[in-house]
Amino acid sequence: MENKMMMPASYNVLSNEEMTYTEGGATVGQALAAWFWPGYATQIGIGKCREEVAKDRDNWLSNAWNNMLAECKGNVTNGFYYAGIIVNNAVFTIGSLGLYAVISLGNIYF
Repeated sequence: MENKMMMPASYNVLSNEEMTYTEGGATVGQALAAWFWPGYATQIGIGKCREEVAKDRDNWLSNAWNNMLAECKGNVTNGFYYAGIIVNNAVFTIGSLGLYAVISLGNIYF
């Protein structure tokens, strides 16, 4: 007895590589939240950093960057999601430091 897989002519079988594009990843709502809701982007960014530090304390930054790039490869929504997290956290950090500098300079009397 021979085992044959009979499929219709229009049936497509996904390989393991193709499954990475169809499973998981950010939704459009998450991507928009990463861009327009700073608290969400900060929370996700901190969570991702904590996960990477827990995995490998010595190389967490390069591992986090490589994992992020791998998740963005071929997935536009993930790219938009991570770009929003990076931009939002950078703007928040620079803005906070700038505000701190202005407040500090305002307390100096000549």
